[in-house]
Amino acid sequence: MDRSIIARERANQSRSLQAKASRRVLAGLLLFLVTYGGACATLTYCLIEWVVPGIFGSVWALGARFVLGIWSFLAFVGLVLGLYLVAKTGIRYVVRRFDELFSAMADVAGKREGSIALPRGLEPAQEVLNALKEEAEQNERAAAAAEERKDELVAYLAHDIKTPLTSIIGYLALLDESPDLPGDIRRRYIATALSKSYRLEELMSDFFEITRYNLQTIPIERSSFDGALFVNQIIDELYPVVQARGLQVVYDGPASFEVFADASHVARVLNNVLRNALAYADARTEVRVRTSLTVGQGNFLWWELTVTDKGRELSPEHIERIFERFFRADDARPTATGGGAGLGLAIAREITRAHGGDIYVQSAAGITSFTVWIPQGAVVSGEPSQA
Repeated sequence: MDRSIIARERANQSRSLQAKASRRVLAGLLLFLVTYGGACATLTYCLIEWVVPGIFGSVWALGARFVLGIWSFLAFVGLVLGLYLVAKTGIRYVVRRFDELFSAMADVAGKREGSIALPRGLEPAQEVLNALKEEAEQNERAAAAAEERKDELVAYLAHDIKTPLTSIIGYLALLDESPDLPGDIRRRYIATALSKSYRLEELMSDFFEITRYNLQTIPIERSSFDGALFVNQIIDELYPVVQARGLQVVYDGPASFEVFADASHVARVLNNVLRNALAYADARTEVRVRTSLTVGQGNFLWWELTVTDKGRELSPEHIERIFERFFRADDARPTATGGGAGLGLAIAREITRAHGGDIYVQSAAGITSFTVWIPQGAVVSGEPSQA
């Protein structure tokens, strides 16, 4: 739940509780003063008219002063005690409400079923607690689903690792047992074993991501480097994948420009996003990588990286979940590569956010674009100041 909403509801609850307690104390005080004042006036009249003359007779004046003195003292003590009891009643009201709040909070912490119900006057707190309870339940369900999905993926990867490994062992055994194989057959066996080795490497990488990678602790160490050279190096590293799918990667950006970021981590972001585009793009199409420095709102400079591919359109439901851990959009965008563990884009988002930026996706008419924004700092006199 958003902190600003909690702060606003807390202020509303505080005002409501103060007003309620003040009204109760004021009503009790007025009732006490009217009742006590009437009782004191009646008793004083009775003392002066009947009691004092009957007891003191001819020394009525002296007796009246004596009795009224004692009576005034007792009346003052009674007034103080009455005011104390009225104030205590108001305090008890507030304490009871806090007890009810703490009891409701214990229900939330104890994950008890059912919605939180609080007495009148605590409606803002009731709304916040029910919202927090619902959010906690949703997070718990999401965590359980992610853990279940993780277990499924581990089993899936463990099973799939055996397939290329068995093929590699088989082809290498054939090569070892038949040293006199014809050259073309030998080359075919070697090529097949190498292809299976690449697939095994991808699966092992996915397995490593699932078991070791901690998305919550990403250390960022920024430095200055050439953004254009950096992007082209990442593109060159993926040349075998590009060739295997009959695709073409086009660089669209300046010949040279300086950026300030963690090069190794941004390389991981671009590599993951590019691999996703290469995996899901239609064969013999173009994947475009556009990059530049862009001045945004408040004269703030951003490094923009956009990867665009042409393939099957992503649905809004898949776009909403595409950056979740262990989510794979294979049903929406079939791929011949077999897919991955569903961590690449989640990692990309965490790295960009660790930089203070973010990543977004758009998909329409078969054109899907992932855009990464990395902050570079405020523009001062035409030159960016490093963030």
